[in-house]
Amino acid sequence: MKFASHNFGMANFAEYLDPSRDGRSDILSARAWIGNLGGRPIRPQSFAASSVLAVGHFRFDGPAQNIKSPELPFHYISLTLSGPSLIEARRGGERVKTRVLPGQTMIRPAGGSDVWRWDQPTEEAHVFLRASFLEDVAASIGGGRAEILDRIAVSDTRIRDTILALTDEMMRSGGISTIFFDMTAELLARRMLLRHSSQNRRRPVEYRGALTGQQLRRVLAVVQDRLEEDITLDDLASAACMSRFHFVRAFKAAVGKPPHRWLVGLRMERAKELLLWNRGMTIGDVAARVGFDSQSHFGRLFLEHARMCPREWRRHAVS
Repeated sequence: MKFASHNFGMANFAEYLDPSRDGRSDILSARAWIGNLGGRPIRPQSFAASSVLAVGHFRFDGPAQNIKSPELPFHYISLTLSGPSLIEARRGGERVKTRVLPGQTMIRPAGGSDVWRWDQPTEEAHVFLRASFLEDVAASIGGGRAEILDRIAVSDTRIRDTILALTDEMMRSGGISTIFFDMTAELLARRMLLRHSSQNRRRPVEYRGALTGQQLRRVLAVVQDRLEEDITLDDLASAACMSRFHFVRAFKAAVGKPPHRWLVGLRMERAKELLLWNRGMTIGDVAARVGFDSQSHFGRLFLEHARMCPREWRRHAVS
């Protein structure tokens, strides 16, 4: 897999989230969840997913009757973007009725099944976080088994801003890089453990130092050796001998930008070299050589970086 997120229509997005694709016996829970609630994509680039995290931008009409949502093997987080709407839910033997305002968040732990009703159309950003990933993050910071709390209308500015950053990245560039997915999955998992977990977790110690010159050289060596490949946050953090979370902060302190932005910049500069000195290479060849499996995704990011498309840039550079 190259440097690219996975962008889907409704059915493919649901199938990608479903663990049964790996051979395990499970219903198409994500497809059933989205389909039962009647979610419709807002725009062509409305879904993106990695192996641990997915984000979607949906519009839901107000249903005429109560709708049951099946169990999900993912922790679910929604951010209301338009409203307010009055939501009624039946969770087990409990009935809940509350008004959800724009900017508020709903959190559903994995494995829950509900019956829903809301009074008017609503626009929402939805995030699906793989439960096993959150457990791994909990173990890495010294916690026990994670028990995520059930929330309906909560104001959490950090979760809100993280989800908005995901949707903005997806719509702005037409995709989300693996490293950006890794970063946001880690941030969301830590925030949920810190603020939305039944266990009393201490705030992790903040790492405030910058990467050393030696660490930066090791990180750069990994990138230069594997520029054509899909590079993960774990790859870069391991080169610096740091955890993912601390690496992101230390890297930005040293370089002045987050890892995913830095990596895109390196790929674009390498693409310019190939466009200039390898006239026989097609745009698709160049895209593959700098780690993209989608020429259109490469073209969008190149246009953002160079203010012209690759073909136009090559024509101006060699004239």
